[in-house]
Amino acid sequence: MVFEVEQNSDMTFRLYDWDRVDAKTGNRRDLQADKALSCINFKQGEVSPVISEVEAVIPVVRERLFNCEYFRLWRLHGESSFIVGATGKPRVLVCIAGAGQLEYKSANYAVRKGDVFLLPAVVGVCTFQPRGMVTLLEIAIPE
Repeated sequence: MVFEVEQNSDMTFRLYDWDRVDAKTGNRRDLQADKALSCINFKQGEVSPVISEVEAVIPVVRERLFNCEYFRLWRLHGESSFIVGATGKPRVLVCIAGAGQLEYKSANYAVRKGDVFLLPAVVGVCTFQPRGMVTLLEIAIPE
């Protein structure tokens, strides 16, 4: 599975599109390989694999994968109820395995693999109730 955290933009350059077809034209969607390659910083050098840092193991394993100038990202994995979100800060949740429900005040929202939730800053902290083993990504704006 590949997951991309990106900034909001009206620009997309396709290197490859898995032979998808444009519903309006019936043709394969255009690729913009030259424009995409011009956006890459080839002088950046080698990219190393991400080594996670375990921040907690109870009630779930909470691993920090990224803490850079653009975003923070954690992977949460377990089967016990746990807290997501933060007081006064927006967060994005992505379910990458399993299922469960997100509880906010008296409302419950079903969550399954592939679902993405935006938790606005006014929502703050919520409870996640897994149905068996679950893995979530939690993304935050850096501090």
